[in-house]
Amino acid sequence: MAEPSTTPRHDVGVGLISVGWMGKLHSRAYQALPYVYPETGIRPRLVHAADTAADRVDHAIDVLGYARGSTDYREVLADPEVDVVSICAPNMLHREIGVAAAEAGKPFWIEKPVGRTVEETAQVAAAANAAGLVTSIGYNYRHAPAVEHSRELVAQGALGRVTNVRAVFFSGYASEPKGALSWRFDRELAGSGALGDLLSHVV
Repeated sequence: MAEPSTTPRHDVGVGLISVGWMGKLHSRAYQALPYVYPETGIRPRLVHAADTAADRVDHAIDVLGYARGSTDYREVLADPEVDVVSICAPNMLHREIGVAAAEAGKPFWIEKPVGRTVEETAQVAAAANAAGLVTSIGYNYRHAPAVEHSRELVAQGALGRVTNVRAVFFSGYASEPKGALSWRFDRELAGSGALGDLLSHVV
């Protein structure tokens, strides 16, 4: 018979803001954490999800497993059982929600870009720093083993002095001519084009 684990269990209450494609991905990642990294002892609890679309709130509860939901993100930030927040809303809402999360004292993972402009990004950073919060930005490739190895090679000088880089990022989700014209394709809402949206991962 296997020995019981001696790793102390640490429950973390999760709040989700925006239950779109990325919000669903964050939720699956939280649910997988005890299986992928059992040595941490972290057990995320999906506590509260918010989305402006009521059917997505229902999906968060009925399918993803959140205990409750609302159509106002402020209710997630006010929930005392929420310890950390995933901010997966469209780019034009990142500054507003990021600052609000910081002011509520909730550590957060915010999807990139943090803001549509340098000024918006600086406002979120200033609010998080003022609150003394641990935060993270959704550059999910940076911890891939090949990427970390490349970083080590550069840091060690193994490649010499790097003066320029050519990178290609293959993604075809915007190539469908009959696809929906979402906020992502409006510069005022998104804040940038392909360079900020996709190649920022490469940078």
